[in-house]
Amino acid sequence: TLAQSLFIEMFGDATTVEKRSLASVCDLITDGTHYTPTYAESGVVFLSAKNVTRRRIDWEDVKHIPESLHLELQRRVSPRLNDVLLAKNGTTGVAALVDRECVFDIYVSLALLRPGPGILPKYLLEALNSDETRRQFDGSLKGIGVSNLHLVDIRSATIPLPSCEAQAAFVAKIESLEKLRSAYVLGVESSNHLFASLQHR
Repeated sequence: TLAQSLFIEMFGDATTVEKRSLASVCDLITDGTHYTPTYAESGVVFLSAKNVTRRRIDWEDVKHIPESLHLELQRRVSPRLNDVLLAKNGTTGVAALVDRECVFDIYVSLALLRPGPGILPKYLLEALNSDETRRQFDGSLKGIGVSNLHLVDIRSATIPLPSCEAQAAFVAKIESLEKLRSAYVLGVESSNHLFASLQHR
């Protein structure tokens, strides 16, 4: 919530910050395989929209596909560090950053956006998760029952594009928030562990 408040405070004024389409600021916007793969007990990680529901990638509850299928799917798209994954089916419009070096493939329910040279990955992430961008996505949803966001609508959606210096200043604040959040989570885990230990005694 604080991250989005910072985003609105710094870039919410449409009169001072230029707006650009996602297609013009990303080197690549595509989605994953359009057919359901054959899963395996182990192999290459395979992500879908269910892994991107809380603005972070859930790397724990994942499926796997055989290496042979991975070699076929990577011809369509080969995700990499600092790409942004956007849920386009079901829970639509939620984005998460690829935050680790990991070989994996994606399902059609995820769109992949690769930031171009004029936009920072973490800035793109917050811009995609902003209320204004979500409203654009919500207005473009197609389908009855399970909602579906089409690539053409993702490419045409617009976001504010401030200078690289302004983006860097924003990202520095976001990274400070992430450090505080990590410290808080560790503190809670430590407290829970201590409480369980006291209960045991």
